[in-house]
Amino acid sequence: MLNRFVAVLFFLVIILTGNLSLTQSVWAETFVQSNAENRLMLALSVGQAELQKWLPAPWQVSPPPKGPLKGANLFLVFMDWLLIQDPQGKPDQGGNGRFLALAVPAKNMQTGEMSTVIIRGFGVNTHDLPGAYKNAVLATILREQKHEGANQEAGVVDDSWEIRDARGGMIELRVQYQRALLSRGKQELKLYSAVEPNFFRIYRVDAAADIVKSVPTGINRVQKYQIRMTVPELSHLFDGTEQLVGVIVYPLYLRQVFLP
Repeated sequence: MLNRFVAVLFFLVIILTGNLSLTQSVWAETFVQSNAENRLMLALSVGQAELQKWLPAPWQVSPPPKGPLKGANLFLVFMDWLLIQDPQGKPDQGGNGRFLALAVPAKNMQTGEMSTVIIRGFGVNTHDLPGAYKNAVLATILREQKHEGANQEAGVVDDSWEIRDARGGMIELRVQYQRALLSRGKQELKLYSAVEPNFFRIYRVDAAADIVKSVPTGINRVQKYQIRMTVPELSHLFDGTEQLVGVIVYPLYLRQVFLP
């Protein structure tokens, strides 16, 4: 029963952090890349007025009104790209890397579309900057991870990330959580750029997720959590009033990337 409940939450997360397409896309598509990775996502509630300044018209910040991430208006997505391939299956952009994306759930006030807008990225691959969304900056990213478990125990994970930009700003995250049985599902997403409001990429994803914390639903297997932010441009968002809404871990994340 619990596993079924978590599976339902997983698909709610899909709907609320992107847009799930159950029908064939009506636009022509170009396959540009595939990735095998794992990732960790923080769902936060930060000052809405300050966050809105990062979005171009006609996009407006629009937090999920229900579900496991209810009220979250900023997602920090920490990605560990284990394999990056081009359409021919050859290594792309060095073949691997790490990346941090800041994403905002938003509504297009002209079309009514609900989607996600990428407002900033931090990447390690110099030849892939400023990135597809034209707003990624160069950074060094250090990840340290420790798994502890025996036999069929899900175990405990310590995960830490340290991102430093070229100006010396730092984002430091440390999380310890109890693992649980994963839920797996497929999704299709459209993500937009805050630099070019009409530009988007299409993602088809096969992922396994573990919702380790959700304040709205009362899930909490996070044992330790700390985030420290000294990046000047983000200081108004991380002014001490930000609140953690949820933590989702994706140990398995396979995606294909398309351009319309």
